[in-house]
Amino acid sequence: MPEPNSTDTQLLQHVFYGKLDNLPSLASKIVRIFTSSTFTDTSMERNSLMQHIYPKLKDFCREKHGLEFQVVDMRWGVRDEATDDHKTTELCMQEIDNCQRVSVGPNFVVFLGQKYGYRPLPTKVEEAEFLMILSVSSPEDAKLLSQWYKLDSNHIPSLFCLQPVSSIFTNFTNKAHPRLMEEDQSQWWETMGKLNRAVRFAALELMNQGKFTAHDNHRYNWSVTEQEVVRGILKAKDIVDHTVAFFRHIENINISLLRHSMKFIDIVSKQVDEEAQRMLSDLRDVRVPAALPETSIIRYSIEWSDEDGLNKNFHAEYLENFINTFHDRIVELIDRGVGQQKGLASNRVYSEILQQLHVVNYFSQDFQGRTEVLERVRNYIQSTSKQPLVLWGEGGCGKSSMLAKIVTDSESWFSSKNCSPIRLVRFLGTTPDSSSIGPLLRSVCQQISFLYDLPDSAIPVELSQLTLHFKRLLEKATTEKPLCIFFDSLDQLSSADGAHSMSWLPPTLPNHVKLIVSTLPGIYNILNTLRNLIDSRENFVQIKPLGEALGKTVLKAWLARNHRTISDAQWFGELVHERLAECNTPLYVKLVYDEITLWKSFTKTQEKDLAKTVSTSINKLLGRIENQHGHILVEHALSYITASKSGLSEAELEDLISLDETVLNDVYQYHLPPIRRIPPLLWTRIRNDLPNYLVEREADGVSVVSWYHRQFAEVSQERYLSNPEERRIYHSNMADYYLGMWAGRPKPFQFSENQKRMFNITSPDGEADRKVPAQPLIFTTSNAAETATVTSTVRYNLRKLSELPFQLIRAQREDDLYSNVLFYYDFLHAKLSCMPLNLCIFDYESALEYAFDKEVKLVGDALRLSSSVLASDPNNLACQIIGRLLPFYTTCSKIASLIDQCESTGLQVMGLVPAFNTLASPGGPLVYSLEAHQFAIYGLEVVSSGQSLLTVSNKFIVFDLSSGDIVRTIDPKIEGIMTYLSIAPDQRHCVTITISNQYIMCNLLTGDFILRDFKPPANTQLTGENSNKNINKTNNGAPADPLLGAFASNTHFAIWTSRIYQVFTNRAELLTTQTTRFQIIQIEVLEGPQLEIVCRSEDVKDDQDVARDRLLIDYCFVPTNDRHSDANNNKENDSRSLIGGRKNIHSALVLTRDKRRMYTCCEINDFNIEVYLNKPHPLHPTTQRIWAFDHQLFENKDRIFSLILSEDENYLMAVIFKGFKIFSFRSYLWKTCSLPSSVRNIMSGAKRLTYTAAFSQDNRYCIACVKSTVYVFEMEWGDLVASFDSHFGRILVVKCLSTGGGNNYVITTGMDKTTKVWNLQNAKEKSISTTQLDKCIEMIHISTDAHIILAQSRTQLCIFDMRTGYLIGQLSANPHGSIYQCTALCTNGLFAASAESGNVVLYDMEEKKTAFITPLKSVFQFLLHSSETMILVLTTEPAPKVAGSASNSTLASNNQSGPSIRAISYGIPDGDIMYEIVSSVKRVNNPKKVVCTAEDTYFVFIEDKKGHDILAIYDPMTGDHVHNIKLNYASYKDITSMVTIPKQPYLIGLIDAEKGIVMNVRDKKVHLTIPKWSGQISSDGKYGLYAPTRGGLDIFEFRSGKVVRTLIGKVAEGVFDVLAFFTPTNEHVVYYHKGKRTIRLFRAEDGKQLADMKCPTKVRQATATQDGRALVVGYEDGAIQMFLIVDQDRESDIEHLKSWRKYQYQKQIENAQEETAENQPEHTL
Repeated sequence: MPEPNSTDTQLLQHVFYGKLDNLPSLASKIVRIFTSSTFTDTSMERNSLMQHIYPKLKDFCREKHGLEFQVVDMRWGVRDEATDDHKTTELCMQEIDNCQRVSVGPNFVVFLGQKYGYRPLPTKVEEAEFLMILSVSSPEDAKLLSQWYKLDSNHIPSLFCLQPVSSIFTNFTNKAHPRLMEEDQSQWWETMGKLNRAVRFAALELMNQGKFTAHDNHRYNWSVTEQEVVRGILKAKDIVDHTVAFFRHIENINISLLRHSMKFIDIVSKQVDEEAQRMLSDLRDVRVPAALPETSIIRYSIEWSDEDGLNKNFHAEYLENFINTFHDRIVELIDRGVGQQKGLASNRVYSEILQQLHVVNYFSQDFQGRTEVLERVRNYIQSTSKQPLVLWGEGGCGKSSMLAKIVTDSESWFSSKNCSPIRLVRFLGTTPDSSSIGPLLRSVCQQISFLYDLPDSAIPVELSQLTLHFKRLLEKATTEKPLCIFFDSLDQLSSADGAHSMSWLPPTLPNHVKLIVSTLPGIYNILNTLRNLIDSRENFVQIKPLGEALGKTVLKAWLARNHRTISDAQWFGELVHERLAECNTPLYVKLVYDEITLWKSFTKTQEKDLAKTVSTSINKLLGRIENQHGHILVEHALSYITASKSGLSEAELEDLISLDETVLNDVYQYHLPPIRRIPPLLWTRIRNDLPNYLVEREADGVSVVSWYHRQFAEVSQERYLSNPEERRIYHSNMADYYLGMWAGRPKPFQFSENQKRMFNITSPDGEADRKVPAQPLIFTTSNAAETATVTSTVRYNLRKLSELPFQLIRAQREDDLYSNVLFYYDFLHAKLSCMPLNLCIFDYESALEYAFDKEVKLVGDALRLSSSVLASDPNNLACQIIGRLLPFYTTCSKIASLIDQCESTGLQVMGLVPAFNTLASPGGPLVYSLEAHQFAIYGLEVVSSGQSLLTVSNKFIVFDLSSGDIVRTIDPKIEGIMTYLSIAPDQRHCVTITISNQYIMCNLLTGDFILRDFKPPANTQLTGENSNKNINKTNNGAPADPLLGAFASNTHFAIWTSRIYQVFTNRAELLTTQTTRFQIIQIEVLEGPQLEIVCRSEDVKDDQDVARDRLLIDYCFVPTNDRHSDANNNKENDSRSLIGGRKNIHSALVLTRDKRRMYTCCEINDFNIEVYLNKPHPLHPTTQRIWAFDHQLFENKDRIFSLILSEDENYLMAVIFKGFKIFSFRSYLWKTCSLPSSVRNIMSGAKRLTYTAAFSQDNRYCIACVKSTVYVFEMEWGDLVASFDSHFGRILVVKCLSTGGGNNYVITTGMDKTTKVWNLQNAKEKSISTTQLDKCIEMIHISTDAHIILAQSRTQLCIFDMRTGYLIGQLSANPHGSIYQCTALCTNGLFAASAESGNVVLYDMEEKKTAFITPLKSVFQFLLHSSETMILVLTTEPAPKVAGSASNSTLASNNQSGPSIRAISYGIPDGDIMYEIVSSVKRVNNPKKVVCTAEDTYFVFIEDKKGHDILAIYDPMTGDHVHNIKLNYASYKDITSMVTIPKQPYLIGLIDAEKGIVMNVRDKKVHLTIPKWSGQISSDGKYGLYAPTRGGLDIFEFRSGKVVRTLIGKVAEGVFDVLAFFTPTNEHVVYYHKGKRTIRLFRAEDGKQLADMKCPTKVRQATATQDGRALVVGYEDGAIQMFLIVDQDRESDIEHLKSWRKYQYQKQIENAQEETAENQPEHTL
């Protein structure tokens, strides 16, 4: 949060403390301008502005400032100034107020010419004043006035109201009968003239009599325009920043041309109306210039044209100047307004708090009664309670108003005068920062930090740390500054990040903190969750309906506040009394109020029927508005709001209605508008009649109008959108709008027959530009600074990104949805760049709900698989889409289109293009690969009713199963990892143990945890084999008696080592420590509480595997350490029933959940499975129970490792050596599921009863995990139907789960640090696998000529076709496999070398056969030399004796006193030994690699000579020793590596920890010292790279060391290993950062970054092809990826990509054809 300006500090304190008085107004995101003018004389200007300028200003506001632009022109498009209900003037005043309230910058523009304009009748006259008027009026005038003005005594004070025109002239608005309507309208105009003359005469007479002031008289004479100017300028504040006036004078108006002149000047009786001109002159020439500076007034003087007075052609220059000046002035005011708003208004936290406080004031102003609830809350705040208070009640019961009232009153509830209470309030869901848990907590933490003088820089970003920080901040509250937090409507929080689990809400509060929340019952189960979280039932307060008496009180108070009442007859006789007795929720009372506030004292009784329920009241309200404003207009306007995803801005709504021909045809039945748009006045009138039900809130960065109450949305949905076809049309219209279909182009429409007849139109077809804005995905504006640098401001069109998918899906426009959203790269990239990934995936899920499409599912699943990458960097979208979906290119046209876009548009941000499918493809069983852990995951549980996954390694991480997102992270900051996890049945807490002999009890609701070391009492004595062990001592740092397991019940938990167990309460209070004679295998805490302990029943080693493992199951009550308690406990035990133990069982056992049945093997019956029942003891039936043999389940001869029951306990699985046996309790039959012949079940480590196997939730499948593979068996037949191989480490835990939508999930965790979610529904589907080695990649070699990649792991040496990615062979000299140390490959790809299993092997790559093999151990380097005709093999083992002349053997030293390495040069391919070199070194365990200088001139060894390093120089052709070079230059450090200097046969690079030295090995001199060089050099030798481990990357000139280009600035990225190199063509630089796990690609010429790619796992090897067109990467998980380097600015790269794909796709088609042919049955004649 930015530091406040000193002048703002006081205001900040006021707002941040939650003070509700004198609140400043809210910053707005709207520019809303009221344009005031007379009607007929400015139509040309206003139409030109509407046509040319307003669209430009809309674009300007959206693109530069992210603001909505709206114009309120109450004249435009309205044919008659007088409307039926006479509300136009009143609405104008309201709109001016609205513009002044919400607009940024300009809010009022006036156009004044020579016409004073329409002077309306007064619509309301106080009773006393009206009687005075009647007293001076003639009898005829008095009669007329009495006819049209009726006394409304329901208003306080009583008013005479002008009656609606249609109440007397009944056909005034009867469009069904145009002739009658025309007659009534004519009569009204005549009557209105009489009424005007009557009131003006009376007012003048009263002024002459001294009863009226001049101002009173003026009120009966002034025009609407003058009233607007008074409101918008003369009585407004800061008018210089908000208003502009345009004055136009027309010279030589030809009055005689009445048809034209009366439009531009006031005419009475064919003469100029001098009275009107005087009032105009006073306004225009005196009062406005006195208020506005001359710079805010723009004056024009133009000549009269007898052709229409003003003519577009004749006055073209004036018109052009006018609209451009208008544009520039408005832009200037907008920029100024935005600049002024950038003070406190740009402080996001301040704006958030201020908006929330305004909501408090708004809701609390209507509050009445409920003193008992207020008193209860006051008692809570004044009490010592340390738990939150929950207000709950049904929708519409007044929870928000109640909370607002509590906030308002709470300040007075603190009695201390020195106390400054802080009120922190959030009405959830009303703003973006209060709608989801992350932004909410961040905003709250920032507010608290400011109030308690803490730095907000310490606020974490990651949610779990943020939650913990929030809870710690609460501890800062003091007696002087107590903290009260109010969260309204928890149900309005987004479900993202597990917000509804309430884990972020502290159940226990520190001193001086109170927390009050409100929620609906039944929504998202929040109330029940809170009841689990908060123990005190007193802290739950139900908000009930108002009750009849309070409902009446509230009604009367609201009426009085609005200066209204109703008569006793209306109150008691017209259903108000009865209705309130039937329903009295605040929402219903508000609806009743809105109805009766319209009642006049003279309203007819039959009109005053009140609905009985909220829904019928809403329907009645909507029906009244439809009747008043037109059914079609109201229905369509409200339908668009209801059909929107998150509401509509008023500009959007006007645009949508302006594109709706049904509405426009209804509005413009009798005249043609100059511009075919909806008149703004029409929507304004509708909105005005829906007070407080349509509310403005922020959505997608703009202010939108939406339904506030859920009931309104539901009623509107049913009323307007229940017809599927009509609903589809609305959604389709909205989709067209967000597609920008009609932006800048005319939209066709049809003239009605009536219009054709009235306006002499021959063709029924018309078209008109509706002036709606374009809808780009991104708004980009360039800001040119004074320094000539141009920066671009990018804003995403959040409205389009949010609404367009929603509308297209519901419009059932699949083609548009696919082409513009789901398969449109630009849309996906934009949405991922500004919105959470789960919202993007939700678009695909929503589309599938309406219509299933295989390709939609594939892309959605691909995004889900890519979630860990895309969530952190959306620029990886192209890589992920291509890498996963490339196999579908030739069979899925929409996916092919998306891939094409990734390889064109996507190149703008990602220049590394997968050469073939390198990532797991969707369509198979894998749903997610969750990769947040840094260590192996030993614990996994499904929580939150199957919605989340709890995983543990060194942290607790909770994943959302529906999206793969991290919901929560709890970091206990342990050393090592957690090795066991047990969760309580109620899932409120869990217990884990760690490798460091610690245990952790974690509260899953709050995230709080207790971490302790396991410390048994020092005098604990063991029995049996380990009796001599001192359990407190460690051996080599490891615990002598490590913790082996843990178990959590709802009330207790237990932990155990091999022979000690401890039992605790769930608050980690130790109850007992006990020892056992034999090794503990498993403990459970049962009710009582009593312990169920399974041990071995004989002395064997802890991890010893025996053929028949004898077991003992025993039970005991949990004792306590307190003697008095023990005595009481013993008494209690007498009345409790203790289960007896069981001996003579072995190998495996499993119990049913109710502990009534046990399945195990009996000692006397080999491995037959037997059933034991839990029965009362025959002698002590009330206090003891025993396990009694019942029957044998089935005979079995195979050794059993484990027994597993299905979830419903209908099936039993026995784990045997070769597979599994499944027994059905329904059929009493068993099936055998056999593992593949080379796979076996093996139990290792400490004895346990469990195994990595499970039943699927629907019992269709048996799932078993052996090593890193998941095997799926179909239980009906026992067949192996699938195996999944995505883990590259041993699988540790397996769980099964069924979810909604038919998903049948298997979840596995492994040593590879990943959690994988599989869907068994797709188990039999063909999955597209990517070939990878079984262990991490250790070396990679490329032959561009032969198009092959040679990849080596410790156990494999594989050949890949670099054009297809297919594995085309494996090399091994041993048919049973080899262990590989190092490898090499000739550039031409003809031969390869391998050091494997103690041999050196040369391979013929064309034949893929061994060409030469010789025994040689401890090889650590191959070095191809002499034009790759020879290979130097370096080993730390003595070389075998070689027959041959002495000239072929050269000794580096005659006295080999220390360790040495031996280098043997072999000929290729025959393996002839050319020579040997023996070299002494300091350390054999880390020998320095030998290098060969350029052009194969010298070998350079680092040798040890008398304890000093030297360079030994040899001839590569003969092996002869040339000379030694002593390394005694200044600042010598141990050499870490040597580097060949290209094109310099005598130079070598020596790299140490601080610098690089270039040595001339021929002249024995230091050639060059480079202070910052880590050994990377371009192939032409001109440039080097400096890539320090602490971050940064520079290109420097090699000769001078001068930095010529900085590719990565020196940013603090931590200290991590990096890999950096030039591609062989020197065109690009590749940089890998181990910490970020990203590969960045730069163009060397100008330093432009072409790619920043997130890698799936850690990179072990990376190298570029010789032509510089591709990069090959080897990963820790054994995967190989190849990326084409494609620079979008180089046409040759684009063409290479196209030709590459053409070859691949042709291969795909050929392979598919071959597969189809193979699968076809043979036909015989």
